[in-house]
Amino acid sequence: MEQFNLSPSPALLDLLGKIPFKGWQCVAELVDNSIDAIISNESLLQEYQKQISVHIPTKKGISENQPLVIEDWGIGMNSTQLENAVRAGFSSKKTSANLGLFGMGFNVATSRLANVVQIWTSTVEMDKEIGVCIDLREMKKEGSFYRPKMERVKSNKSSGTRIEIFDFKDQAVGLLQSKTIIKELQRAYSEKIFDEYRLRILINNEEIKPFKFCVWDKTRTVKHKYEEVPAYIGIDKHWSDQMFCEECLTWIGDIPVDTSLNIACPKCSSNGSIIRKNISISGWVGIQRFSDVDHYGIDISRNGRILSKLDKTFFVWEEGKEDSPDKFDPEYPRDTTYAGGRIVGQLEANFVVPKYTKDDFERDDINWKRVINFIRGEMPLQPELGAQRGYKFPNHSPIGRLFSAYRKVNQPGAKTLCFGKENGNVDHITPKNWAQKFYGGDPEFQTDKKWWEAVVRADMKDGPPDFDPLNPLPKPLPSPKLPDRANEPEIVEKFPGKKIFRKTLSFDLENTLGEKPFVLTLMDYYPTENLELPIIFDSKGSMGKFDVYINNKHHMFLDFADGYEDLIFMEMAAKYSQLKNSDNWPVTRIYYELKLKYAPSTMLSVPNLVSNANKLMRKVQNKLIRGEGYQLPKIPSLSQAEEISIKKKYIDLEKEALIDYNDLLSTTGFLKYIDLNYLFKFIDEFPELVYDGKVFDLPYSDLDSETKVHQKAKYSSYLSDVRWFMIELANEGDEAVKKMKQEIIRNRYSIELLDERITV
Repeated sequence: MEQFNLSPSPALLDLLGKIPFKGWQCVAELVDNSIDAIISNESLLQEYQKQISVHIPTKKGISENQPLVIEDWGIGMNSTQLENAVRAGFSSKKTSANLGLFGMGFNVATSRLANVVQIWTSTVEMDKEIGVCIDLREMKKEGSFYRPKMERVKSNKSSGTRIEIFDFKDQAVGLLQSKTIIKELQRAYSEKIFDEYRLRILINNEEIKPFKFCVWDKTRTVKHKYEEVPAYIGIDKHWSDQMFCEECLTWIGDIPVDTSLNIACPKCSSNGSIIRKNISISGWVGIQRFSDVDHYGIDISRNGRILSKLDKTFFVWEEGKEDSPDKFDPEYPRDTTYAGGRIVGQLEANFVVPKYTKDDFERDDINWKRVINFIRGEMPLQPELGAQRGYKFPNHSPIGRLFSAYRKVNQPGAKTLCFGKENGNVDHITPKNWAQKFYGGDPEFQTDKKWWEAVVRADMKDGPPDFDPLNPLPKPLPSPKLPDRANEPEIVEKFPGKKIFRKTLSFDLENTLGEKPFVLTLMDYYPTENLELPIIFDSKGSMGKFDVYINNKHHMFLDFADGYEDLIFMEMAAKYSQLKNSDNWPVTRIYYELKLKYAPSTMLSVPNLVSNANKLMRKVQNKLIRGEGYQLPKIPSLSQAEEISIKKKYIDLEKEALIDYNDLLSTTGFLKYIDLNYLFKFIDEFPELVYDGKVFDLPYSDLDSETKVHQKAKYSSYLSDVRWFMIELANEGDEAVKKMKQEIIRNRYSIELLDERITV
């Protein structure tokens, strides 16, 4: 029977090189195959054979045609395996396991970089190395995929594979940036693959260290209602083993009882492509030691290769996203969005099917939806919204528990695992600075001991001077000899139960009310019997001094979002009102005075907010005009009115006419002579001069183009809120301000976020 020859043209390999792999993806694709060889035969290998060495030539080296080399000391390949390994479109491993797709992935990676690739390999049994040379130009010229088998004397290693890539294409210089490749490979593989298999990867003799999250120790907990919620929750869940067709990527169902049956795929009718897959998930979710607007989320990996970094889809409730995106997309972070999130984790899902770029996977997989429901729950994370949607019980999934216990980061101390400032407010900056030391390898910041000490100290602001936060029990005093009191009645403790010192507070309204100050010693209280009082004031005997017990078992704190702070203000207002005994000073007026003096950050003072917005932009201006300013890559876009304004302001400040206008516009120094409102336009035009630590400590230049657009839009929304305070709210009357209360509350967080991110 006559047949058609449908072998593709060798030009196919050249076309594969057009697939937009980044340089690190090309190297990772080749490293993946070496990792596969090591993992598959781990028990047969000695320690030195678990190393992969990569040599990346410099720009000069590329011009001199020095090769890119990837070498391993694994079991190597025989002739048949080598042929299959480099055949375009062939993959003996398909999707069932392994990181690499040796074949298609190999050809995409190599043809993206160069025209010539040589692969040399040998097994322990072989006395020679065998090889093959893929020369794209030569193969296109000959119109053939056939390549001669090469042989050479075995090198000084018993087995393994060496790939040499040379005759580089023009884009290779930009793709083979060793610093970028090292940085990206550190985030390409999970800790597990290094720890479990004792794997070593060296790039130009620099060892790749896997990324580790800066998380709280497994022993740390936070109390939420009646549960101690750990800051680290281990995950190990197995559902079932199922049949999967590797030919058409279809789930077929449960494994049959009779495993000898030869089952054909009901979709594509393939017989030899049905495999058994373990539907399971392992890893952990936990709490990062710092909050960040971007750096939070879950790493999702398959056989050690991270397919999705800092994945935030677990924080979206899909069922409610369509009708209420403002409430459910995302659900976290909700309370303090300016600070960001801190729920992180690492999940290994070996059953998922990766996309060919290995930067994502097929998320419509029915078994992946099982993972979503298990990790984040089928209901909202927010209990108040869950109740509105008819759910009777709280979300007790791993992320649901973390959300409930750690969602708020606006109060310092052990009950939130947050740092505190001297004024008692939350400190979000110090933990971020410490995180940089953690990632930099500073040994003092690796464990969370130092961090925990800072959290405990935050609880001790204004505490007793002799209090030791690391040894909170009072120091024993020498026991004097006491008379025999055996016959005296037993003293009954007034408020039995566990008491933990929180802090001391002083309230002084003497200049306002003419009354003496109050001093309160606050303690968390866990009574042994039911008490109806949410807060107990117990007089110490002297005027104005009280022990205050915060009853943590009271439903006031379990059922409402309110904290104890407002209850303290309310009680203090009542006590001052009793002392003052004047119709001019009711409880509500005194409550306002207390809030004004001791909780100003919670008040919506429009003049202050407008002033803060102007101060923030003044800081931006001062940073941009400092010294001689930054050199501008082009003349900024200015309207005629803005040009006139600059020239007038220049005369006002310098007392002379502006002679060389274009020279002034060559640096950011011109911003000295223009209104603050123009800065918003300038930042939009020149983001690279404002972000990346120049003014704001927010990433920009090193991001890929898609992420740049996303982040710039996010930063612009923050700046738009700041501009709203300066331009719109500043000119509104009192009635309009009252109606804008919710908008003011939301927008003020943008000022706080940007002010926290401004560089020193």
